[in-house]
Amino acid sequence: MTLNQVIQRIKILAAAQKQLKYFDKPANITDALNDKTVLYPACLSLAIPGSNVDVVSKTVTFSFRLFFLDLINISSDTILNEQDVQSDMLSVAMDFLAQMDYSGYPDWKINAAAPVVLVTDTENDRVAGVTIDISIVTPWNKSVCAIPADSFTFPIFDTDMKPVYDLIYTASGDEGTTLTIQNLRGKSILMLVRETFVQFEVPVFDDNKTTEFLWSASDYPLVNINLGTPANPGERFLILYRNL
Repeated sequence: MTLNQVIQRIKILAAAQKQLKYFDKPANITDALNDKTVLYPACLSLAIPGSNVDVVSKTVTFSFRLFFLDLINISSDTILNEQDVQSDMLSVAMDFLAQMDYSGYPDWKINAAAPVVLVTDTENDRVAGVTIDISIVTPWNKSVCAIPADSFTFPIFDTDMKPVYDLIYTASGDEGTTLTIQNLRGKSILMLVRETFVQFEVPVFDDNKTTEFLWSASDYPLVNINLGTPANPGERFLILYRNL
């Protein structure tokens, strides 16, 4: 995914969240809080240091700080109202993270732990809420994996000009820890990618990657790929192979 696509998806999720009335990606939080057109409760997104490109895992990580803010009712018990707003906004933020972590989005992954800070602003509209720092990991080769097909092949070429083929397998969830793919019988497997986030380059007959997958001489010509953990429904596997 590109940066624009990531931001657009966050915007779509914010629009779908019925407890939020506004989303924006301001240049800085001060400008946003000075903007009298902001509707509350609001979600504001700021890019923060921490984005990176990983050439080994072939992933791109985008880092954001999300502000979930609402107005505080000014009264004789303003402090308690402030706490209520922070509590409510934390619940909204947790719901929002659950939306972002939905398994139907195989093209990004949200960090497991997101730091939370309670915030209050009293200089402009009196608002309170929380900030949450998130990292979104996306595959570098999404353009291949996003093709809407359960499996397909097309030739690409390595430095020796030997044809290499791609096959995408979408798990039903009934496979358990073994993928049985008849189209791979007698093929030489070069790489298996599980959900695009972690890649292992494993030659045929290498039994060392048992936590993810393995095949051995006893399986040859290859039909079964043994996984360390069961396949999940809808989980996709990208397999590069050659004809012998």
